[in-house]
Amino acid sequence: MRYVTDRPPGHTPRISRWPDRAGELAIVGLLVCVFIAGLGMLAAFVPVGHGFVPKGGGWFIPAVAGGAFTLHPLFVAVPWAACFVLGLLDWRRPWRVEHLDLLALAGFFPVAMLLSDDLPQPGLWLAAVCLGWLFSRMLGAAFGKWPMPQLRPSISSRRLGWAIVILLLVRVGTLAGSNILDVGQASSLGAWRLLHGLHLYGAVFWQGPSGLWIYHPGSYGPFAYYAYIPFVALFPPAPALLATLLPALCFDALTLAGLHTLGRRLGGRPLAHAFVFAYLLYPFPDLSLMAQTNDALIAALCVWTIVAAERPVARGLLMAAVALTKFLPALLAVQFLGVRRGRTRYALTLAASLAAILTWPLITSGPAQFLDSTFGYQLIQRGDGVQFSIWTYLPHEAIAARAVLAAALVLLALSPLVRPPVRDTREHAALAAALLIGAQLLLGYWFYSYLTWFYPLLVIAIIQARSDREAPDTSAHGADRYRDVAVVIGAGSGLPHAR
Repeated sequence: MRYVTDRPPGHTPRISRWPDRAGELAIVGLLVCVFIAGLGMLAAFVPVGHGFVPKGGGWFIPAVAGGAFTLHPLFVAVPWAACFVLGLLDWRRPWRVEHLDLLALAGFFPVAMLLSDDLPQPGLWLAAVCLGWLFSRMLGAAFGKWPMPQLRPSISSRRLGWAIVILLLVRVGTLAGSNILDVGQASSLGAWRLLHGLHLYGAVFWQGPSGLWIYHPGSYGPFAYYAYIPFVALFPPAPALLATLLPALCFDALTLAGLHTLGRRLGGRPLAHAFVFAYLLYPFPDLSLMAQTNDALIAALCVWTIVAAERPVARGLLMAAVALTKFLPALLAVQFLGVRRGRTRYALTLAASLAAILTWPLITSGPAQFLDSTFGYQLIQRGDGVQFSIWTYLPHEAIAARAVLAAALVLLALSPLVRPPVRDTREHAALAAALLIGAQLLLGYWFYSYLTWFYPLLVIAIIQARSDREAPDTSAHGADRYRDVAVVIGAGSGLPHAR
């Protein structure tokens, strides 16, 4: 370091921070390289497995679940992880706690790779650690215990438009490797059955018009089938490629549109671009799209609920739909009872919508068949409720721990009723994300496509925009750095000192 002594009398000498700054950046750069190199070693030296059967039945086949992302991780997953981390890393302030949030999100890259390597136990434990950190962060932010995170894209908002175009082209290109999982097939075939007046619940197998058999397809909420009706009506027979790919594509597009709309409302075009960029940069929503699942339906409904938070009727309709898609998001329907404006209209709309959505299943299948096919199958029949999660390896602890966690999540969802009203949109999104993350910790069957449920809410809660006019380095350290550089140059050249 260089001491600057050419100062007017009465001024204490200053020490340049430039070497310290360079050292900080070198350490952070080294940590990023270690993370990416570790992923590369995992991809290069641990072979991709042939798949395995989780407890309670079912199967996991990497070729079907993730395509090239899991079959060729060294050429797809590892570069994508590097782009994700570098795209959201703030080099100006490298020691921010937000970078732990970024690390937790990046931790799902090795989770997917471990699952594809037939190593489910370490993969699921790592997933639980990452989910636990994100849960605590969103919970702390929603209750004011932590400042609301502010993670910014690494590139300026002027260049984000081009980055978004490139990412959109990549997403369109990945559709060439798409395939139909049983989730999309079941949703499409359920819509076909509705159009033909058939029941949704009670059958162990469904047979489609092409002779395809699907095992236990009636385990979702009825709206998971209603949402596919327009596509099945236009593109028969189900489950055809267009009848499953187009809905997944539309759900993904609706999520992007909701993020863009909310971003423009909260921070103009720079924040809208930052939201879209962060969503497109993360691969797991794209994997859900490639597998043509219905997971993006939950994401789209949740994002548009945040957009329509001040409209009680629209909020009630959306929450009823998401609650009767995969059931766990019903926690969000309870959360939004805490919005005092229009609470009565919201509650009435929610109740009426739930009743309307449930009418046909309850008439055709009956309450007992409906409960047995959905909650009974998911919580009891499917590997005793712990088929593919950390609870699979803690069967005795799961009995009490899951019940305690479920009760805690219900109380957390009810907390807005007794707290001061939440007026900030990002706090709404943070609490909703915390509820969905906590619900995934509770699940007895977890898969990385479920990240699509809450990731858009995380984007709303943690992503901020970088100003078009932001200087190359606007942090306090950066200001000191350039001021000290000017003083050093002035001292050595005889030029006036920068003050």
